[in-house]
Amino acid sequence: MAKLGIRNCIRCKKIFMPVSGEKICPDCRNEEIKLEEHVKSYVRDHPGITVDQLIEGSGAPSEFVWRMVQQGLFENSTLREAKYPCGNCGKLIDKGVYCYECASKLRMDAQKFAQAMTSKKRAEEKAAEGRKTFSSSMYDEINSSRSR
Repeated sequence: MAKLGIRNCIRCKKIFMPVSGEKICPDCRNEEIKLEEHVKSYVRDHPGITVDQLIEGSGAPSEFVWRMVQQGLFENSTLREAKYPCGNCGKLIDKGVYCYECASKLRMDAQKFAQAMTSKKRAEEKAAEGRKTFSSSMYDEINSSRSR
């Protein structure tokens, strides 16, 4: 039986069928698109505005505006230079999700994890080979003792 890919919208809790991993329903996505356009037009109409002024003047939720800044949606305005906190340590950054130091640490941790998993897999394969050799040699020993 095929599993239906239905879920609840994280904003309005309405049930919907995501097409490619969406977390919000089409209605909420349309609202988000309208809000993005409203925020972008507010920035165009108010050159030199700060993020705080944008949040206050546009009426958009601060998390929404900061996510737009983080995604680089204001490349042709003064907001492209806006700083926001690193997703890990809180240090102010102007692009990406993590500061250079946190991103480097995450990369190193991921590499160490991958190496540990590779070592574990090799150890398991070696142990499986040892068990196979042991059981095969026992089988051979039993057969040879029976034939005597």
